[in-house]
Amino acid sequence: MTEGIYFTAAISLLSGLSIGTAIAILFFRWIRKEQGKVSIQPSTVAGRGAFAAQNITTGEIIERCAAIEVNHTDIGGELLNYVFYGSTENLRLVAMGNGMLFNHSFEPNVGYYLDETPSGKELVLYALSEVRKGEEMFYNYGDDWWATRSGTDS
Repeated sequence: MTEGIYFTAAISLLSGLSIGTAIAILFFRWIRKEQGKVSIQPSTVAGRGAFAAQNITTGEIIERCAAIEVNHTDIGGELLNYVFYGSTENLRLVAMGNGMLFNHSFEPNVGYYLDETPSGKELVLYALSEVRKGEEMFYNYGDDWWATRSGTDS
């Protein structure tokens, strides 16, 4: 009688582990698929960078980033390097998602525009050219951004 209980318990445990493992594998495959078009990795340009997680065609939207518009006096320190110019000279956009992590290039493969949606402002990132999986994506920070720094271009 005791051996039967141990056998049933062992079978139940193994069945549970098998089912749990299968569910975990499917879940993590789903997460990888749902990660989107951007992968954040170490950049050869500076710090972190945004890389294409899949091939992206010209004009394709890469990401829509919720954005908060704040007064420029609310932004300081290192955060100053990660915000966008807002709708007026004294406003800045803080982009959520991966929007802040694209590096600069004077020959960008990504563009962006501000979209007013029913739920608020969104910074829309789109491909200016074909971007291959694994390629780093860049947008142009603009002359005003460089003018407010030490006068050097990158």
